[in-house]
Amino acid sequence: MWQGTLEPGKGRVIQVNLYAGNEYWFSLGASGKAKKLAVSVYDETGKPIECETYKEGPTAAAGFSPDASGPYYVKIEVTEGDAAPVCLVYSYK
Repeated sequence: MWQGTLEPGKGRVIQVNLYAGNEYWFSLGASGKAKKLAVSVYDETGKPIECETYKEGPTAAAGFSPDASGPYYVKIEVTEGDAAPVCLVYSYK
């Protein structure tokens, strides 16, 4: 879990260690004046990972199952609206 305030155009990148065979979801929610959010995932080389995504107003999510265990990077952004408190939660099964 990560929480803080995000400003539009100033995303945050968070490193996570993931394990092959698990299914992960990264869910982001905002309060305040954020209108739209985005979540994207990258491998250890910075290459974007193809994810199932969800975007609905001040919530967004990305989910995928990694083929290899190791470090990945999750980028969270406010894409429309003003600075707002946000919370990123990730889960797996």
